[in-house]
Amino acid sequence: MKSLLPWRRAGVFLCLAFAGAVAAHAQALQFKWGHVYEPTSIFHQQAELAARKIAEQSEGKIRIEVVPSSKLGQEGDYPLMLANDSMQIAYVGQATLAEGYPPLSLGSYPFAFKDLDHMRKYLASPLLAELMKGYNEKSGNRMVASVYYGARQVTSAKPLARPEDFRDLRLYVPAAAAYQLFATAVDAKPVTLPFMSLYGSLKKSEVEAQENPLDIVKSKKLYEVQKYVLLTAHVYDTLGIVIGKAAWGKLTPQQQAMVEKVLVETAKWTNVGVIAGELEDEKFLRDKGMTVSPANRQLFQERVVRRSTPEQLGARPGDYARLQALVN
Repeated sequence: MKSLLPWRRAGVFLCLAFAGAVAAHAQALQFKWGHVYEPTSIFHQQAELAARKIAEQSEGKIRIEVVPSSKLGQEGDYPLMLANDSMQIAYVGQATLAEGYPPLSLGSYPFAFKDLDHMRKYLASPLLAELMKGYNEKSGNRMVASVYYGARQVTSAKPLARPEDFRDLRLYVPAAAAYQLFATAVDAKPVTLPFMSLYGSLKKSEVEAQENPLDIVKSKKLYEVQKYVLLTAHVYDTLGIVIGKAAWGKLTPQQQAMVEKVLVETAKWTNVGVIAGELEDEKFLRDKGMTVSPANRQLFQERVVRRSTPEQLGARPGDYARLQALVN
């Protein structure tokens, strides 16, 4: 009988080790990070990079699965999904976030930014920090970083140059009010549909044109179903990286600080990549046979300001003036 004791001890130790491993795995927080972009996009790459860094720095206690291509739902559903913990992290466009916290619409107001440098100053400004704080307090979720999404441009099946060319044009725009404003200001017919359906709808001519950053035109291969690009840059757009209230509450203060730091740092990496990529994307689309033309932005801006003010869209009084003062 004594000869069996070492084996019994070994078995006990193995069971304890296995139980410990199971307990450690069970204690690991499992988060899902959803977004609507393709796996080849820089936004998916950033999410994967951040997930790896967070797993490493948390010693495996925080594990993030990145789910691309609208597999968890459409962007308009994300704020609610974050709130009810069916998704823990998401990229959400600022115009979509503004549906729940209207002051954030400031950055989505068409032609609010004079150029890319103006946008970069906004990303680093106390004004944006205030708006992010206001969103967090209102929603209960936690927007930890803003990422430059790109300048929104118009692609079409026929050449466009002036606002008059847009009359009755079936133009895809997201559902958020700021995007709808651009379409109605030029008398187009705004069409909203699931992002994943955009390619097919353009191919079948259910919509004639769409507006998105050039990276989206490239990654979703819209150059196969559109012939022209008009460089309106009507919105220099951003995405919020948002963590749901319940998920944020599951993190210790030290984990919260680490996660926020990683997401802010990788957001900066993404900003550089998006900015560098915009010129490359333009060349890529030209090489694919698209005709790329500059727009007279002033003509389009005049149309927008006749239809709406930033305050009517939801901006706080005085914020638009503060935004314009960043240029000086």
